[in-house]
Amino acid sequence: MAGLDSPGVKERMLAGEVVVGTFIQTPHPVVCEFLAGMGLGMLCLEAEHSAMGAETVQSLVAACERGGAEALVRIADNDWTYVAGALDAGASGIICPRINTAAEAKTLINASLYPPVGERGIGPGRVTAYGYNAGPDYRARANARNLIAVQVETKAAVKNLDAILGVKGLDMVFIGPADLTSSLGLTGMDDPKLQSTIESILLETQAAGKLTGIFAGNPAGAAHWISKGTNLVLLASDLMFMGNGATDARSQLEALLAG
Repeated sequence: MAGLDSPGVKERMLAGEVVVGTFIQTPHPVVCEFLAGMGLGMLCLEAEHSAMGAETVQSLVAACERGGAEALVRIADNDWTYVAGALDAGASGIICPRINTAAEAKTLINASLYPPVGERGIGPGRVTAYGYNAGPDYRARANARNLIAVQVETKAAVKNLDAILGVKGLDMVFIGPADLTSSLGLTGMDDPKLQSTIESILLETQAAGKLTGIFAGNPAGAAHWISKGTNLVLLASDLMFMGNGATDARSQLEALLAG
């Protein structure tokens, strides 16, 4: 199993690397092992909008490692159980959805980081070889290595962004364009108001010295946000890759048969 000695995705970004990964929606280790070998910088397990429980998350984190990729987890909610389940399983960090206030961000940090910054509990999880590899510097190393990201995806979060960014221990603001579109009352993600709002979030977050991340549905979108200085882009998902591949193959075959 992966330890805490190697640089994590957070440390790679702080060193200047732009990390491109994808969401994993399919709760099966074969998908993780396969995509881990496709050259992506990391894989993010989608535990918010899927049927992934704690046991599945741990299995998929291990599968990512076997394939040579780090795993992040978008947890289901801002709850200590979900946070502990992901980090104790060995994930290199978490993305927490629906963080709208500084108080909610502080709750997340308390659950995610060991004292003196937070109040994360100590347990014999997979990340410490089930308690047999938790040396005296383990807690400090885990605090330094793990990526703790809040997802900004509502009008309330945008309004409270300055206060959220002031929470000690927060590493990244990850932008959810789809939910932000809905919260702003817009009809599509190509709306100029959405684009300007996202750019404002990026600029404010960067000015605060925090990392930035965003979801992009296609390579053009990913390239656009990378050009704006985004540190992490989650490009599409395993199901989107499969769907696009199947659709393209069918369209090509139909064109060949019609010609």
